[in-house]
Amino acid sequence: MVWQTLEAKLSTPRMSRYLKGNRDKDRAAEAYVHNMKIAESLVSVFHVLEVAVRNGIQKEMALEYGRDDWYEEWNGTGNANFQKLYDKISEAKNELRNRRVELTPDNIVAELSFGFWTSLFNRATIINLSKPLMRVFYLCPKSMRQPDNIRTRLNKGRDLRNRCFHHEPLLWQPLYELHRDVSEVIKWIEPGLHAWIKIHDRVPATLGDWMKWRDSPEPAQAESIIGSNE
Repeated sequence: MVWQTLEAKLSTPRMSRYLKGNRDKDRAAEAYVHNMKIAESLVSVFHVLEVAVRNGIQKEMALEYGRDDWYEEWNGTGNANFQKLYDKISEAKNELRNRRVELTPDNIVAELSFGFWTSLFNRATIINLSKPLMRVFYLCPKSMRQPDNIRTRLNKGRDLRNRCFHHEPLLWQPLYELHRDVSEVIKWIEPGLHAWIKIHDRVPATLGDWMKWRDSPEPAQAESIIGSNE
């Protein structure tokens, strides 16, 4: 009954991914619950990552340009890459206007998506912004403190974040590795922040529950094992 309801209301294509890996519909439904719990536990980590990244960039870019609304320097410069980024700023401003929110730098920065902030590290723009942007991750080991490494970490984090927030399957992702990498980026920004979120981070325990459940024998198999030991 549970499976029929999930399949009817959440769609057959969505639920079929979980059925393939479990064969039994009851276990497939349980796997879906584990997916939801993992997504829920990841929210706090991405909350800290996203806010720390954007605030760190805001601070360093304001220092670099000598103004809190540093992005205004990009408008009309003739640089196509910067103009494309400024178009995103304009969209954020329009959204704030529609909500009758004051166009302050703080409000504009908060309105911009995580995708905007990670796009600053693209090869087309990082060549002009590497000095302030790399200062954000001042505790990244020198051997790794390269734009390509930061970009890779942020893009992987963004992709996992989007999977999480768009309710996509997570169980088949390398979650331990991705969680480790995202947490390490937070540490590169501020060790104290990393230590704080680690106390409240439920991802390791939630992944442990999932792995324990995944590797446990199905009920019929468990009964067979118990019977053979009697």
